[in-house]
Amino acid sequence: MPGRLKQVRQVFLDMDGTIYHGETLFPTTIPFLDFLKERGIGYAFLSNNSSFSTAEYVEKLRGMGIESGPENFYTSTCYTIDYLKRKCPEIRKLHLFGMPCIRPEFEAAGFELTDTEPQAVVVAFHRDFHYRDLCRAAWFLRQGVPGYATHPDVFCPTDLPTWLPDCGAVTKCLEASTNVKLKVLGKPDPGMLVEAAARRGVGTGECLMAGDRLATDIALGVNAGALTCHILAPGADLVVPEGIRPDYQVNNLGELKRIWEHV
Repeated sequence: MPGRLKQVRQVFLDMDGTIYHGETLFPTTIPFLDFLKERGIGYAFLSNNSSFSTAEYVEKLRGMGIESGPENFYTSTCYTIDYLKRKCPEIRKLHLFGMPCIRPEFEAAGFELTDTEPQAVVVAFHRDFHYRDLCRAAWFLRQGVPGYATHPDVFCPTDLPTWLPDCGAVTKCLEASTNVKLKVLGKPDPGMLVEAAARRGVGTGECLMAGDRLATDIALGVNAGALTCHILAPGADLVVPEGIRPDYQVNNLGELKRIWEHV
């Protein structure tokens, strides 16, 4: 395994639960990123959370002391756009069930967002929807319009005294109420890591995927043939998946850094 660490040219990091929790940056994050820079290893943040735009993530990390740009992020929104353009080029008109902040990303990619006669329904993590929005998405699905979900997470982590049902929970609601299956993208779909790695000119075998969720972060790396590191975090997985074994398991990125320093 140490030999494979020597081959890593690109590290992909989950965000919440891996580099920060809620609004609190972990003290091991910046030293780990500095370590990667010193070794000439690229890094990017890979998130399933489609309720924030890339620009908002850039600002969030800047507020935590991490200077980054859009090129340092690849979200499930990005992957959904790439997937539709690559696999379904005939689809240009979308009904988006999602936060207003991600609409410009679809529009910049050439999609028309519409509430009438869409060619596909895209379900994202929507933190501010009304019941009528859910009903509208369900109506299109019942009319035979194909549906795509940005990611499968059923809850989103938070450091606040609340619980956040995520895109996966809404997807299950829509599927149950319409008897229609949606195509679920995002981690652990290996295509997400393949696309993110290709953007950076590396193969997945030269990548390391680090995250706190076995069911999404680590399964993504395993499915795509990348090296994996599980950051231990209680409650990250509601149900621990069987058969997903990370290459490394540590308490934080500082521990991974110490392992890597001796390779």
